[in-house]
Amino acid sequence: MSKGLGERTPEEVRKIIKTAKLHESELSEITQVLRFPDTSKHNDNLKLMLLDATLLKEIEAGNELLFKGDPDENVVLCTSNKTYDVKEAETSNSLLLVPELLFATETGIDETIQNESMESDSSFDKSNASLNKSMESDEGARPPRNIVHKDIINTFFTYYELKPCKPRLTKLRKLLEPTRYQGLELEYAIDKTKLLNYDSLCNQVQASKAELNEELEKIQAIEIDGHYRLLEFDYEFRVLSYMLDLIDENSWLLDRISKETTIESLKELVPLPILEATFRFYTTESVLEDGVQFYKYKQDKVCRFLARVLLKSAGKFNLIEFLQAWRDSVPDGMVTDESLLSGIALVDKSTTPQVVWGFSENDLPEEINERFKILFQTKPKWTVDQISPYIECYATEKLNVNALLTKYARASTQDGVRVFSAKHMK
Repeated sequence: MSKGLGERTPEEVRKIIKTAKLHESELSEITQVLRFPDTSKHNDNLKLMLLDATLLKEIEAGNELLFKGDPDENVVLCTSNKTYDVKEAETSNSLLLVPELLFATETGIDETIQNESMESDSSFDKSNASLNKSMESDEGARPPRNIVHKDIINTFFTYYELKPCKPRLTKLRKLLEPTRYQGLELEYAIDKTKLLNYDSLCNQVQASKAELNEELEKIQAIEIDGHYRLLEFDYEFRVLSYMLDLIDENSWLLDRISKETTIESLKELVPLPILEATFRFYTTESVLEDGVQFYKYKQDKVCRFLARVLLKSAGKFNLIEFLQAWRDSVPDGMVTDESLLSGIALVDKSTTPQVVWGFSENDLPEEINERFKILFQTKPKWTVDQISPYIECYATEKLNVNALLTKYARASTQDGVRVFSAKHMK
C-alpha cells in the first residue's frame, strides 16, 4: 500500500526521536502521528464551549440544554432554571481536535521508567542524561515501534464563553399583547394565528422554563383553551369587581373569603380558567377552620390596581381629591397609602394644588438610555426611592440601582436630600 501524505515509517520516527534528543527506552512503543486530512473529513460544524461546574453536571446528568435566539438576538443557553449569555472568545493558541488521541497511561508506558525519570536529581541532570542516552546507539536493542496516525478534524481559534445572565423576558409581553382577552363577546376579533401555547412561548422567549413560569405568573398570564393570554385592563377590572362585590353581599370578614362561594357565584359570568386564575392572583390563604380553607385579598395589590383604574384617564388630578376617591373605591377595611403609587404614578407636591398622574413602568421604552431620557424629561430631579421602580429591571448582582444611577445620571443635593438628574444638562 502506497504511503499517503503525512504518513511516517518507523525509521522516520526514530530519526525524529534522535533529533529531539530523546531515547526510545524512555518512550512507549506507540508513536502517534498527527496529520491534517483532506477537506472532506474537516468538520466546520464543531464548536468549543467552556462550561462551569454547574453546566458540566447538567450535561453529565443528561439534562436538556437549549440554545435560544432569533436571528436578530444574541444567543443564550438555558438550563431548566438558569439562563447563560453566550459570547465568542479568542484563544491565545490554536487548539487541535483529535478524536481518540491516546494519553500517557493509555499507551502502556512503563511506570518504572517514568518513576526513574522523575527521581532524577535535577532538570539539569535529566537533560544531560537524556542527551547522553540520545548519543548512544540503539542498534540491537530497539523495541518494535507501533506507528498510529491520528487525523486532526478541526483547528480552533475561538471558543464560546458562558456567563450567567438575567433572562430576557420583555419579549414575552410583546408576544401576548396582540391577543389580550377582552371577554367572550369580543373573541371573534382575535387573530387566532397569534395565539401561543406554552411550547411556542418557551421556544421564543430567552429564558429557562423556571424563569418563564415565574414571569407568566408575575404578568398574570392565564392559560385559556391551551393558549396563554393576558387580560385586557377593563376586563380584569370587571372580574375583580365581581369578586370584591361578594364581600359585602356575603358580609365576609376580610380574612374569611370563601373560594368555593366565589367560584360558584361567578362561574356563569366569567370563564372558569380566568376566574380561578384571578382569584389566585389577588388572594392568599388566611385561616383554616373545621377543615375549610379561607382566604384574604392581597390588600396592597388590590389597592394598587384600583388606583390604576382611577389614574387611567389622561391628565393630572388634584392629589387630595384623588386620595379621597381612592379610599372610597376600595373595600371597607382596606387601607390605601400613597407609597403604593410607586411605579404606577407620579406625585408633584411643589404645585398648588398638589397633583398626581399615572406614570407606569410598563409604558416606558425598553432601551435604557431612552428610558432615562423620558424619565428626566418627565421629572428633572428624582430621589432613589422615586426612580427605583422604573430602572430596577436593569439591575444585576454586579450592577445595582445605585450603580446604574452613577452611570446614567448626575447626583446632587437638594434641601439636604440626594437627588439625580440628567447627566448632560443644557
